[in-house]
Parts: sequence; structure tokens; C-alpha cells
Amino acid sequence: MTEQEKKVVQDAINEMINSMTRVSAERDLQKEISKQVKENTTVTPRVFRKMAKVAFSANFSEEVAVHEEFEQLYLSLFQ
Repeated sequence: MTEQEKKVVQDAINEMINSMTRVSAERDLQKEISKQVKENTTVTPRVFRKMAKVAFSANFSEEVAVHEEFEQLYLSLFQ
């Protein structure tokens, strides 16, 4: 490995570490937000996280369709 390649790899690793640090901080913030919703509302963290994920992805219609398909298949198998 040349000195230039080493420098590229070292810089990339430092950039990746910084990115991982930001991701970790954002996860902590998301946990805190979920905790506050749980403490101040009757919405469960599981439902809140699902709602946030769907809102972020902007795919509510798709989620509803998948749920309906799941529900129909489940009922056909186990009822």
C-alpha cells in the first residue's frame, strides 16, 4: 500500500467514525423523543416509532396495503 493509499484509507476511516458518532447521537435523540411521547401520551413507543417511520417514508398507502394483505393471509391460515 502506498503512502497516498494509506492517507486515503485513514481519512475515510476518520470520516466513517464521525458519521457513526452522529448516527449514535441521533439514535439517542430518537429514544428520548419516544420516551417523552410514552410519558406524556397514551401512544405506545412501538406505535409511535411505526408512525414516524411511515411518515418519514411517506408510504402510508403501501403500509395499509401490506397490513391488509398480512391480515387476510393470517386469517386464512389460522382461523
